[in-house]
Amino acid sequence: MKTVIAFVMLSPFFLYFIFQPSVERTIQYRDQVLQKKAYEAAHLAALEGRLTPEIKEQILDQLEDAYFKRDKIQLNGTAIAAPRGELLNVTLQYPQGPTQIFNLFGSDEPRDYYYPISIMSEHIEDRS
Repeated sequence: MKTVIAFVMLSPFFLYFIFQPSVERTIQYRDQVLQKKAYEAAHLAALEGRLTPEIKEQILDQLEDAYFKRDKIQLNGTAIAAPRGELLNVTLQYPQGPTQIFNLFGSDEPRDYYYPISIMSEHIEDRS
């Protein structure tokens, strides 16, 4: 009987130490994927001089293929074509979700992945 009681009392600790590392790895991998896509969107926007709807759709499709929820992704950027040398701003935001298996002390506050990127426009206007 003592072993059953000890197992029941210690099982939350076992669950935490078994599953918490995988949650942390998932958070880290999501961070890496979102950061890479934010930089890719900024680079493509720099070539076009603005964040076009086509670039936005391309990035959203790629993130959706990587199992991100499309309706929760916020991708914003400069919409008016900027000439070469001007700064463009692109931001990517996505909710992080829970970061702890057990939220015992209320420290697991909702946060977002947030990537604000400023990049110089490389767009050369066609003067023909």
